[in-house]
Amino acid sequence: MKKHLFWILPAIVIIIGICLIFNRSIDDVTEQPEEDWSRSLKIGTTTVDKKLPVRENEDGNVVTQTYEENMVRFKTFNDNFELIDETPFDIPFDKWTQVFLHDDQLIYHDYRDICDQDGNVIIPDAKRFYPLDHTVLYIKENSLYELDPADHSSAKIMELEEGIEDIIPFQEEQTRYFMTETSRNNNIELNVYELADKDAELVHEEKFQIDAMQTVDDINFAVHDGNLAYVMETVQKQTQGSPESYTYFTEKPLGSDQETSLQQMTFHDPVGKGLLSEASNITLSYQDGSPQLLFSAGGSTKTLYQGDQAFNIYSATITDSGSIQTSRKSNTPKVSGHPQWIDESTVMWLEREGDTTNIYVSSSNPAIIDKAAGLAKDDWLHALGKTLGMLAKVLITLLVSTIWLMWPISFIVLMYLIQGRKLDEDQTWFFYAGIAIYMLAVFIFKDIIFIDAMFARAPDYLTFTGSSYIYILAFAVMAFIAAQSTKTTRDWHAPARICCFAGAHVLMLLSFFGPYYF
Repeated sequence: MKKHLFWILPAIVIIIGICLIFNRSIDDVTEQPEEDWSRSLKIGTTTVDKKLPVRENEDGNVVTQTYEENMVRFKTFNDNFELIDETPFDIPFDKWTQVFLHDDQLIYHDYRDICDQDGNVIIPDAKRFYPLDHTVLYIKENSLYELDPADHSSAKIMELEEGIEDIIPFQEEQTRYFMTETSRNNNIELNVYELADKDAELVHEEKFQIDAMQTVDDINFAVHDGNLAYVMETVQKQTQGSPESYTYFTEKPLGSDQETSLQQMTFHDPVGKGLLSEASNITLSYQDGSPQLLFSAGGSTKTLYQGDQAFNIYSATITDSGSIQTSRKSNTPKVSGHPQWIDESTVMWLEREGDTTNIYVSSSNPAIIDKAAGLAKDDWLHALGKTLGMLAKVLITLLVSTIWLMWPISFIVLMYLIQGRKLDEDQTWFFYAGIAIYMLAVFIFKDIIFIDAMFARAPDYLTFTGSSYIYILAFAVMAFIAAQSTKTTRDWHAPARICCFAGAHVLMLLSFFGPYYF
């Protein structure tokens, strides 16, 4: 044992450093999005990267659709997201297909015809298809219709104005609304209709202008307790580079003729500094009487081994004073998109992985928090990848540390040039002079390794007051013991022991501090 002490002692310290890095990586990749909110829980996969229809049935269970080639599956989950029922339907399916199912009545739209479960055409040449909770809306020949799922009869609701090829539906419990949007240059016209008894009543209309360089990309709206809120996403083309996106919000009494005042939205990163970037896939709803936005955006995360930005799911609450309170609902290293509320305490979204799209949920439900708290295979792999990535930084930091090593090496070379073979004799002063020169170089050039940015990234056990001096001296004692052990066990002379001391000291220090250098 004593014969191998020169490498066992430093190796133990280095292994401890690696274990601490791995433990920190585990903590980072399993960090909850926010306090009292669960980590992501995978509930299934699908082949199509688009927003999945999801609803709660009469029993309080969650029903959603997943897609495979030429097949759609309706899956029912209990409140702990355990699969309790699954019903497959063999229909021609691709990314354009939309499906309605209620009380075993399945109707689908293949982006051309509306068909029943057996493939029989119900409505040919339908341009748009809107499956709601209990009924279906569709557009054909510039008219909006409602389709009865039970007997497949259609009723014309209204003729759409010229240029309107799409509507934006919204449901609040038993009340149904839809919005039409018309853009002419930078002039915007919005009309909101309430749908009842196969008839549409205009309940709100407004006209306003946006910046002449911007175009409307998407609109979402919600109606609650006599108030109308909508969020509008616009795009401004640039002469160079990617288009720039803007998000606007407004709320007013439904039917009000007050002037439109668009509030440009910016979202603060709730776990980092600065703003969230590229907010997209925005949905709007009301929770506790306040407008609530749910969206995907780029923000701070510690789940990556390189970089600190990833696309996750966020929510933003508009308070009565008009301020925006942002919170994070997912924390994963992959791109999260197409979020939606299942209920006021649970969010569902998608993440693309190769040819498969994974379905995730997160929730404030204590049962889901506990269920999602365990370590999955992906967590171990992400933590291992992050650890290896951080250890790779040690190799770069070693290059910086050469300014410490060059001084004892230069001293050894110089003494050989002056005294030659006499140094092969064991001269105590030579060994102590060598390590003294090395330690002097370490303290003189300490700030080259122990930089402020490293302390900002490193964990608390490395950043307390005086930590750099304590670690330098503690590892120097260990390196001295390791180097001196070779004097009697391996008959190493002073030059070899000096190199052993300096090398062991650098490796032990960098195994702790190196991963946080950049």
